[in-house]
Amino acid sequence: MGTKRLRRKVRHGLEWTAAALDDLGRWLTRKTDPELPPLRLRFVGMGDFRAVGDELKALLIRFGLRSSDRVLDIGSGVGRVAIPLTHFLDASGSYDGFDVVRHFVVWCQRHITPKHANFRFHHADVQSSEYREKGLAATEFRFPFDDASFDFAFATSLFTHLVFAETCRYLGESARVLAPGGRLVATFFLLNAHSREVLPRLDWHYRFPHELGFVRLANAANPAAGVAIDEAALVQLVRDSGFARYEIHYGKWAGRADGATFQDVVVCWR
Repeated sequence: MGTKRLRRKVRHGLEWTAAALDDLGRWLTRKTDPELPPLRLRFVGMGDFRAVGDELKALLIRFGLRSSDRVLDIGSGVGRVAIPLTHFLDASGSYDGFDVVRHFVVWCQRHITPKHANFRFHHADVQSSEYREKGLAATEFRFPFDDASFDFAFATSLFTHLVFAETCRYLGESARVLAPGGRLVATFFLLNAHSREVLPRLDWHYRFPHELGFVRLANAANPAAGVAIDEAALVQLVRDSGFARYEIHYGKWAGRADGATFQDVVVCWR
């Protein structure tokens, strides 16, 4: 095992231990939220778990999500968006989510599906330098669903962990499983004239110093840690993937105070 990978494992282990101790303290003082996963499973980005989930639910509704839609969550994590959606989708709608982290999927299967039978969670046996050492290459992964199975798909903080060829594959698969007229809402760190100018002044997490073709990486030794993609190249991928049209709503990450959310949002129509 390489030194950098070992350090990453040690860091994750220490973070998990600290969160587990916090979980124990909350349980002893009866301050746990029974609807939410334990803190030791919430390594899915910064911010308050419930507040961010509610914000993302509102964002999806803003961009066209209906309570009766057949919904696909690409990179469903440990239910950050699924949980608030249980309060929005009605009995005629459905939700399917998949993720590469098995224990995230298992928690959702055990704690969400028994209460909401139209919410289903699937493990994707796919490799990631950040989340999973073994598995199929993301460039070879076929979403485990038939063509035109969904009305609405979304991927929040998913493409920000995929390099260019992986993004190409996932966009193509997203288009394949969407029904005609369906839409994809996905978030990115987009590289354009504005963001490239401000990169050196941003927090170090968002400077993406390592260039790799059409993308820039936060960590060259761990590509999935954070990825920004050239906007023009992404637009071409969207078109090549079979989407009929798209629109971009810039986020706040690159200093735009009026951003739709933190990351840039791309909405694509099938």
